[in-house]
Amino acid sequence: MNSRCRTHCEDLIRRTADSFPEIDSPGMRLITRIFRLRDLIFENAQREMARFDLSTTEFSVLSTLRKSPVPHALRPADICKGMLLTSGGLTKVLKALEGRGLVDRADDPTDGRGCLIRLTPPGVAFAEQAMRAVIGSDVDLLLRAADADSVAAAAEALRPFTEALDR
Repeated sequence: MNSRCRTHCEDLIRRTADSFPEIDSPGMRLITRIFRLRDLIFENAQREMARFDLSTTEFSVLSTLRKSPVPHALRPADICKGMLLTSGGLTKVLKALEGRGLVDRADDPTDGRGCLIRLTPPGVAFAEQAMRAVIGSDVDLLLRAADADSVAAAAEALRPFTEALDR
């Protein structure tokens, strides 16, 4: 996001309270702050992913595979779950990752017609390095604003919302 076009979150909240007070509420302020934090964290993560020459989708695929149990292999349909990605879009991403030697395809022993996408040994190492860098940078961003205890408390304070609404 271009910093010249950016409206600071607290300014936006204040302007909303002044010009549209009927929607000003703790819920609106929480949502506005969550959206802004999401944007700031996402921008930061994109800068880190660029250091690894990864798109956000490629990073997501590698992360999804790395978080799966050894041998870090999933069916393409399982990779797509939770990602807003068509099978054609996934095919393009997988070809790029295969071309870099980060993933390969193996026969699915439970389905003779299907395949599994798995991280190669260099893919595991690369995914771990990228994930450490991106998540580490995002956590460092949060720690510029608050101490570790406050970050932990905020994470726990949001838990009831995600548990109740993430269905």
